[in-house]
Amino acid sequence: MTDRTKAQRTFHIAPIAASMLLSSAVFFAGCGENKILTGSKHPAGQTSERTVQAELVGNSAEVWFVKPSSDNLEFVKVSRKYAGSNKLESALADLLRGPTGEEEAAGLGSEIPKGTVLLGVRELDNDYEIDLSQRFASGGGEASMQTRLEQLKRTVSSVVGDRKVFLNVEGKRLVAAAEGLEVQQPINY
Repeated sequence: MTDRTKAQRTFHIAPIAASMLLSSAVFFAGCGENKILTGSKHPAGQTSERTVQAELVGNSAEVWFVKPSSDNLEFVKVSRKYAGSNKLESALADLLRGPTGEEEAAGLGSEIPKGTVLLGVRELDNDYEIDLSQRFASGGGEASMQTRLEQLKRTVSSVVGDRKVFLNVEGKRLVAAAEGLEVQQPINY
């Protein structure tokens, strides 16, 4: 290969490498928008309470976070107002974003891992399918996973009424997580 051929090949590769670097920077910059605050690592208290499922009233929904209480976590709902047409997607985005600064100052947190991203919400006849990034099902152990599933269940239940919601992680139905914990599908029943 001549020096000229090497120079031409380098000339053509440089714009491609620059483009890939720029694309990566844009991708990772966009990931920062969906950060979550991590709550207490205390074991979640067992609860027999069944969330009342109701149609979304007006433009608000309940988003559920946690707050340390003695040796367990207490589930705390906060009301969010929405102007958009997809209230389920908006409520999920708020859940993944975590508590506001004011709510965090009041002790609220989330067991949902930082960096969990909503990959999609799909309507299936009379049901919904939500898809979250792998971060949702990563680490924390069984108690943490039960708590994040409960936060998710309570939040979606406040929006969808009696419609079923199925949970996917990276496009695959989540059936087991953290140390063999079986995940009930649909998640809101």
